[in-house]
Amino acid sequence: MYTFKNTEINNKKASDFETKSMLYLLGMRSDSDEIEIITVDCFNDVTGVNDDFSKLWDVQSKNHSSLPPSKIGESLSTLYDNYVSSISFFDYILFIPKLNRDYLIDKSLNVYKFGNINSKQKQGIEKKLKEKINGNKSGKTPPLFIDFLSQVTFIEDNKKISTYIKRISKFKNTKTVSEEIYDRIFNEIRDAQSSLKNSYIENENISHPSEVLGFNRHITKAVINTLLINRLVGIDIFSFPGVPIPFISFIAGKDDEGIKDLLQECNENLSRAFFDKNGCKEFWKLSEMIIRIIKSNVEASVSDIYGQLESTMQIKTTYLTPETLKYMISLIKTGLDNVG
Repeated sequence: MYTFKNTEINNKKASDFETKSMLYLLGMRSDSDEIEIITVDCFNDVTGVNDDFSKLWDVQSKNHSSLPPSKIGESLSTLYDNYVSSISFFDYILFIPKLNRDYLIDKSLNVYKFGNINSKQKQGIEKKLKEKINGNKSGKTPPLFIDFLSQVTFIEDNKKISTYIKRISKFKNTKTVSEEIYDRIFNEIRDAQSSLKNSYIENENISHPSEVLGFNRHITKAVINTLLINRLVGIDIFSFPGVPIPFISFIAGKDDEGIKDLLQECNENLSRAFFDKNGCKEFWKLSEMIIRIIKSNVEASVSDIYGQLESTMQIKTTYLTPETLKYMISLIKTGLDNVG
């Protein structure tokens, strides 16, 4: 049995840092491809999970302006709690600002284990962590204490916001996207992440990690990728300049006026579907499905993808006509040429 403790609603500064730690999980690790779900303020600040919940990456993020050894020790307590809990976590990560270089043996590292911290600072960290775990100043060594410290990975935040977005989007044409756009995307992801904390789950119990989904405090990689594609690739999704190459075969035989009318109709239909209160959800569902089909088979033609959509879901939004859907597929295919 696992009990959720110390869940809270944080301030903007903390939320920004938690979003960075989430994006770190999704795009900056060698095993980032395995992480499909992020839980928010459940097991810890953020926790990455693979598709079958057999692997969990646990992250405590602390954006203190100063991190003396006592603060570091205090910050490690929730990771320790998870280390000795009924759930096994694959990695225990403390995501922090850049530490005082005098604390470290190898000062060039931004990712390191406890062994890279100097003896004097280690003592201060251990002292405070023991106090936090024991609830007193007895100095008693808690169970698995040394084992736990050897497992913690320290990650220092030393990158710009845009870098975190670029690493998960793998957007090739980075020069065409301003820092302002990256900041807006980051803020949108942060706000979506923060909104998940509005529910109250303190002292709730689960028997298996997958049961956390029932609390609706999670966001999927697919949702974030779709947001990114529609903000980066889809910046012109409603007003694409010209004809997307995959759509050219569908305008063959039309004169200039006919092409102009068709493109205008498709763009208007996409806008109506997106901004329609009842059709918006279907628009996003279709976007996710198109992206998934293209990523599973980059050689699939627009007609093939359209056929798969027709066979797998009933399209109810009247604005999403066959021509509009083929145009939408063409836009996404064109956009994904710029995504790794």
